[in-house]
Amino acid sequence: MNAMLETMLYQAYRFPSRKIKSLVHSIIYRLEQGEFYSPTLRRIFRDYHGVDIGMYTHGGCFDQDNVQDNITIGRYCSIARTARFVTHNHPGEFLSTHGFFFNPTLGFCDQWYVDISPLSIGNDVWVGEYAVVLPRVKTIGHGAIIAAGAIVTRDIPPYAVAVGNPARVVRYRFSEDVIDSLLKSEWWDKEPCELKSMADQFQAPYQTLWQETRGTSLEEELKEKQATC
Repeated sequence: MNAMLETMLYQAYRFPSRKIKSLVHSIIYRLEQGEFYSPTLRRIFRDYHGVDIGMYTHGGCFDQDNVQDNITIGRYCSIARTARFVTHNHPGEFLSTHGFFFNPTLGFCDQWYVDISPLSIGNDVWVGEYAVVLPRVKTIGHGAIIAAGAIVTRDIPPYAVAVGNPARVVRYRFSEDVIDSLLKSEWWDKEPCELKSMADQFQAPYQTLWQETRGTSLEEELKEKQATC
């Protein structure tokens, strides 16, 4: 997409009309190969909605009704279309809990009158259908899985699997040694073309592969297989 068209679409998104926003979103989606790759959609959500979305992440995070201000989402995340991320509560101690009295985006007051909690979601996180992350949560670690319908009320460690209401960690995806290796590798900083030559590492149970290679770390594999994009 050329720079002039990108600027026009970016500026058109500021209009309050839902129809215009939806149309802009649809045009950008088609022109920039969808949510996986679109830099313009990421710019729009960062600047207009306060949501910083990493490359190759896709799903419900690109729906303004599912996200709130002050959210950072890493790369290669899979977010269900019905998942929601909440960074502020309605004020139970105010005379009224209605949004008119604390949310400036509704046009009644001129500033936020409730605290907005920052939420940081790591890389390669999978969030299932109808999961809800509440304001008390500050971090969801790299590689975590949030099960469908989970109500998350506390931080989730890297590579944990969290289920239920309230969500609880029921297991970890890998052993501690494997998790440590994955965190050190920071493979998510690589581009897809750099990972393509080692796709076999991503297409089989990784705990088994790691044991078969006697603990050869993904970090070492990445160094050995530098691809040119």
